[in-house]
Amino acid sequence: MKELKILAVLVVFTLLTYIGIEPFAHKEMNPAVAPANFNYEQEDIDLASVRVEEAKIALKKAEDKLAQNTSDQNLINAVESAKKDIELRENDLSAYKELWAQVNKIEALKGDADSGAGAVELCLACHSLNSQDRPNALTDEELSQNYGVVLPDLSLAGAIYDKKFLAALIINPAQALKITKKFNDENPFLMSATPVSYDGEFDEASAQSVADIIAYLQSIAPQNATDKEVFESACVRCHDMRYDAVYSPSEKTALKAYMGSNPPDLSMMIRSRLADYLENFINDPQKKLDGTAMPRVGLTKEHTEQVIAYMDKVGDSKKEERVVVGIGMIIFFAILALLAYLWKVGVWRDLH
Repeated sequence: MKELKILAVLVVFTLLTYIGIEPFAHKEMNPAVAPANFNYEQEDIDLASVRVEEAKIALKKAEDKLAQNTSDQNLINAVESAKKDIELRENDLSAYKELWAQVNKIEALKGDADSGAGAVELCLACHSLNSQDRPNALTDEELSQNYGVVLPDLSLAGAIYDKKFLAALIINPAQALKITKKFNDENPFLMSATPVSYDGEFDEASAQSVADIIAYLQSIAPQNATDKEVFESACVRCHDMRYDAVYSPSEKTALKAYMGSNPPDLSMMIRSRLADYLENFINDPQKKLDGTAMPRVGLTKEHTEQVIAYMDKVGDSKKEERVVVGIGMIIFFAILALLAYLWKVGVWRDLH
């Protein structure tokens, strides 16, 4: 009976930790966000709207505190800062609405792949198209030194990236990638925006060129890329995967200067973050880690799943074996505990 009481105490405290403390710690360390939404237009506008409302709530709290002590300069500064934050976030929301309005006009146009083959020359001034025997004129080292990162090859772009995201990326790269906090007028992004308006009116010719480029990229892209190929196309210009001997071609010192820190090796990321977290993070890094230097990738849902599948295969290759061994160990210790209990009962029966 005494042993059962001890066991009951252990069970109660274990459940208290698991049900009460652990979820709270998880919530604080990994706040819940809306599930990944591969409708990038809705994702951008919804999140920007949420950020505006958050800023308004912060302003209300600051004003309430100031009302209790109107002479506190720190509180006065906090209110002014909150007002500026609202203005910045409202401008951000307006920028996304304008960007996606332009994208939707491009979406309504029918792209011509043949015309796109000529228009894509604008892209090939910096990017490669290895599937069409169009390598970059610069070496990886030269690209790293000039740009901070090896620019992506476009061979798979038409297949793995969302079509509307590609249009947004061509129109306004920094806004589409959600890195405007890092790259702005004072620190311009290395990929320049494509002008699609003239004197306040939407430029139909430029919009058609964007549609043609996307049509061309889609026409040359293979539809059956492997998980590894998708991962390499989407991630490897910055990240390594040492467990599979896959390394970023970007020079580390230049990449660190460009990004602010060296992007992590992704070999163990599937085990440290799990698939749900990775799907949300790849879909929109800012939603999970506001202010991160990692740009949004813009993959379709299917190809996001391929990236995660590759990370799972490489980073957790012993998963099935580990599950089988784990179940076996649980059964073993259960049997051992039963035998130990029966042995203990037998010993104490003889003594008493």
